[in-house]
Amino acid sequence: MELSFPNMRYDHTMPLLDGRVEIPGVEIVPGPTPAMVTKDIPSLRTGDFGLCDLNTGYWLSAIEAGWELIGLPLFIKRKPVYQYLFCRADAGIDRPKDLEGKRIGTNFYPTGITILLQGLLQHRHGVDTSSLVWVANGTSEVFPVHKDLPRVEVAEGERKAPWDRLIDGEVDAIITDISDGPAWERLEGDPNVKRLFDYMAEDRKLYQETGIYTPMHLIVMSKKLDREDPGLARRVYDAFEQAKRIAYQDIVNDRAGFSVMYLRERFVEQTREWGDPWKYGVGGDKANIESFVAYSAEQGITSRKLALDEVFASSTLDT
Repeated sequence: MELSFPNMRYDHTMPLLDGRVEIPGVEIVPGPTPAMVTKDIPSLRTGDFGLCDLNTGYWLSAIEAGWELIGLPLFIKRKPVYQYLFCRADAGIDRPKDLEGKRIGTNFYPTGITILLQGLLQHRHGVDTSSLVWVANGTSEVFPVHKDLPRVEVAEGERKAPWDRLIDGEVDAIITDISDGPAWERLEGDPNVKRLFDYMAEDRKLYQETGIYTPMHLIVMSKKLDREDPGLARRVYDAFEQAKRIAYQDIVNDRAGFSVMYLRERFVEQTREWGDPWKYGVGGDKANIESFVAYSAEQGITSRKLALDEVFASSTLDT
């Protein structure tokens, strides 16, 4: 079987792309896959694809809308979300509850970052997130939000990055993905911008107390393929687990080839302090999965709390 495969360049998936790990009975065909679903994507809707590296913000909505895809418990991209909250220094935001009633800039709404950080602000910091006003460059054209609050406005006029709106004083804070080096430099160097959290300490505390290391992307598979070959999802899952083990061993062997000084020592330290924050599996990653499903229902991203057997391929439920 030829299986379209996301051309991911994560260290822990590279052994699949370089051929050191194979999926039994499958020849992978690497190529680009859509991560965001801001408009209709016929291949994902009809199940005419193999595997896709999807932003978590669209995973549950797509399943509830009847799209022919199913999740695998492989959260292959994670980002600690507290780092993506920046505030105006003059907006009177000195503690989390001060965000109530404020205008929050973002690129797209919803995404994995907006869902997760809203959930954490509500449940860990007592913020009434229904009072937030989101100012987004775009929203999904295909999936509804089932609650009126928080209010989401689509920014009008000139399209601007959320960090530009923050620096220009158009919003009080931003919660958005930042994958741009110059943007980080501007935000961290602007005297009118500040962070609300000591984010590394907050991330560590969150993981210690709950086991949550926030997932941004996961692997989804065609539901058509899952029906045709119910064991395929588990073979894919097992191959990703093997690839991750090999990638970790590459680092310990000091063969990983990344331009980070003392990478092996940093990895050993991370393992000692965190264990494996990139846990796969329904049982192994229970805290992340349960919180994300609950937050999505609370925020109206889904109309109800979806069950695990609705959102994951059946052959992976015992992982």
